[in-house]
Amino acid sequence: MPKGTLDYHRLEFSIAVNPDDPRRILPDVSTRHRRILDVGCGAGQTLIASNLHEAVFAVGIDLDHSALVYGRQQTTNVHFIQSKGEALPFANDSFDLVICRVALPYMHVDRALHEMFRVLDEQGELWLVLHSLSMTARELLDNLRQLNPKATIYRLWVLGNGLSLHLFGKQWRWPLHPKRYESWQTAARTKRILLSIGFENVGVNRGDHFVVTARKNSKLCRRSS
Repeated sequence: MPKGTLDYHRLEFSIAVNPDDPRRILPDVSTRHRRILDVGCGAGQTLIASNLHEAVFAVGIDLDHSALVYGRQQTTNVHFIQSKGEALPFANDSFDLVICRVALPYMHVDRALHEMFRVLDEQGELWLVLHSLSMTARELLDNLRQLNPKATIYRLWVLGNGLSLHLFGKQWRWPLHPKRYESWQTAARTKRILLSIGFENVGVNRGDHFVVTARKNSKLCRRSS
């Protein structure tokens, strides 16, 4: 189902709130996480399903206005803001935890990660769920089986964009939509980008989901202050 449609976000919401759904994945939220930002939040399903303490300041941003409206109908405990991940409308050091579940693959990865680093407080933590090459390959095969030439061409471009990101750290806009980015990610390139920005303790879990975690380097924060 196309990302950016209300039906898609309703499906994602139903997955997040169903503990028995194998597609469900939530971040590990602890008592030290008092200010949480979800980048590409959709309807805020990840924040809502995490059953956050009422004292937690939770913010979700997304470009899809319909998803944000739907999210506001589901909860009053999340502040929803329409914005893009590459230009977060928050001051430096605003959050203890930034999460981004399968939204980073639709952004300019390097710019978005720089923004996430900027808004994290000292020793703030990052939680990402990414797209692997195998996922893009499956989508390409589905497009070919359906004899869908437009979708096939687009998926071939995504395949090449992910390869460019992995090999050279470069991404390109979709020529027919200058604001659209999409790519798949690798653990090696993602770790390299995170370390170059100033993250530390980068961890990768390639189980049922492609999860990357990291922490803002406190030594860099003290040197820059």
